[in-house]
Amino acid sequence: MTITSQTLVPLSRPPKELFWSAQLELDSDFTAEDPLALDYLGQQVGNWMFRGFTTRTSRAQYYAVVLYGLHLADVAIGTYGYRSDDKTRTQLFERWERFWSLATLESRDGVLERGDKDAMRGVRGATREWSVGEKPLRLDFPLISRQLELGGLGAYLTSLREYGLVFPATMRVTPAAHAILTSFWSEPKQRVTQRYEEYALLALDLEKTRIPRKFSGLSLRKIGESSRLSSIVGRSEQQERLWNVLFAGARDGSTLPLALQLILATDEGVDEPEALLEGIFAGRWGKVDVSSMEKVRVAIVFGRLARFLLGCFDRAYGFVDQHGWVADVDEVAKAAFPDSELAKLLPLCDALHAAKDSLRFGKLVFHGPEFLSLVTKLGGSNRNACLEHLLMYHRVVQKSRRGSGSWIRQEQGKLVMQVAGYNGYKAQPDFPGFKLGVVRQLLADLGKLT
Repeated sequence: MTITSQTLVPLSRPPKELFWSAQLELDSDFTAEDPLALDYLGQQVGNWMFRGFTTRTSRAQYYAVVLYGLHLADVAIGTYGYRSDDKTRTQLFERWERFWSLATLESRDGVLERGDKDAMRGVRGATREWSVGEKPLRLDFPLISRQLELGGLGAYLTSLREYGLVFPATMRVTPAAHAILTSFWSEPKQRVTQRYEEYALLALDLEKTRIPRKFSGLSLRKIGESSRLSSIVGRSEQQERLWNVLFAGARDGSTLPLALQLILATDEGVDEPEALLEGIFAGRWGKVDVSSMEKVRVAIVFGRLARFLLGCFDRAYGFVDQHGWVADVDEVAKAAFPDSELAKLLPLCDALHAAKDSLRFGKLVFHGPEFLSLVTKLGGSNRNACLEHLLMYHRVVQKSRRGSGSWIRQEQGKLVMQVAGYNGYKAQPDFPGFKLGVVRQLLADLGKLT
């Protein structure tokens, strides 16, 4: 055993809180915690560019799957005489989602790994329930923890309402969804919709707990082949319907022009967020309207500043972590804001303030106003003051999340570790993704990327 010469300094009092980490479930929507809420703010910047999408709406076929499930719930209400309320629709939709997940697995012989083109929400729950053979499969199994929030409905409902495919504040589809629904299984001219819908409707009979693997001349495998996430590839007419709704029909004014820029950039092999946004701003792929350009501008300057600030925090945290959990404030400030980095801070802060759309941060409910205040305070401050402002902002972020305090506290000229186990400082911060990956995946599903 190697014993270091590092001196241990006793704490005047133990940390108020202790935390430990565990491996995330494959179905989880949570990522490693960002100490400065910059990931959250980056998502809001992504919302400004692509208002109709979220970080979870990444697959085009999922839009059709959720729409069809809501449509089928209404059909089941009329067929089986169920109550016509949202509680019943939710229960019926979740039945549909479990049936569809099992069908997807059946079509893939029970093999789906995370990241697979057909991997759906709840893949682990469906995999546990699916089995080889001809035996009927249960429909009353747990697909995913908190299925309503984390399943397909929770991920896509807000976006479906934004695009006018579901009525506001309801779970009922609008007439605008008619063409997508009637072509869910195949194009209408192929005349297979009725038998497929009858099979799916059987799964929404709440008196039944199992679904047969064959019904009315159809197999569960065929159901999966016709509706799984990759099934839209090659279906040019359905792809065009979804393109017209999600992109051509977007009402925010920036989704379509920026998506067209992304398509051109991808054709040239440009896919890194910072390079992509810089190319758009420079007019590399043609002109973009002023409003969209301002959104791109604030994304660029925010992304650079966010990467810089997270790097500063990571160096501060890493220094304390590597020096016995107690370190001198002046030494931490030098590590967090070395001369070479401190010189970059004021231009980054000025660039953010100069971006017209930076005022949007001040209108956010969470973290935005505090972030703008931090940027103002950092401009022109010395390194010790910068560290103090950064840690104060971090503490405010943590309190708003769970009512706790900073991961590092200041005490008698020292910085003392309060929450250990953050390993983010061991890697270089990335430029934010701003939903560009989500948009790229949607475009690929819709056949717009080569």
